[in-house]
Amino acid sequence: MASYSWIDLGIQHLSESVFVGLRRIVGTSQQVAMRREILEMDEVIQDQAFLSDKFKLITSGSYREGFRLQGSDVDMMIWLNHFKIIWDLDQAQNYDLNRKTLILSVCSESPPGFALLELLTETNQVYLKNSCIRINDRLYISSSKFRSIHCYSGFREHGPCSYVVQAELEFDFAHCFV
Repeated sequence: MASYSWIDLGIQHLSESVFVGLRRIVGTSQQVAMRREILEMDEVIQDQAFLSDKFKLITSGSYREGFRLQGSDVDMMIWLNHFKIIWDLDQAQNYDLNRKTLILSVCSESPPGFALLELLTETNQVYLKNSCIRINDRLYISSSKFRSIHCYSGFREHGPCSYVVQAELEFDFAHCFV
């Protein structure tokens, strides 16, 4: 017969109470998994229906993982499909320059975890042109200009994202290059 101290019984009761409380806040593991699967199906349908040729929209963060926590926002990443990031100039020959805007990622001149994005080809995307700054006769994309251009009416800047509240949900949109 196992003997338990009063402390062991107290911790067991506390663990059960925390579990029950979290389940009320977060949902059961089945509910969380179902939310995750529904969001995955929604993204596949959107991707196949009308978005895949123009841009990609991906939910991330706790909402993507199936959690619906009060006060938590919905994190979204958006990128346009006609841009192509390359890491070496030799890769440029692999792309049709009439269909893709090439951007070179230059990591050698920036701190670890950061990159300079050099615009290599002409683009008819006005917002991208307006996001560029000239350094030594080369055009680089300014992240702060790029972000502020994507802060549409009703949005505000929120770190690297544009932020908006719709239907009582808070959304952070990160406009990205993939």
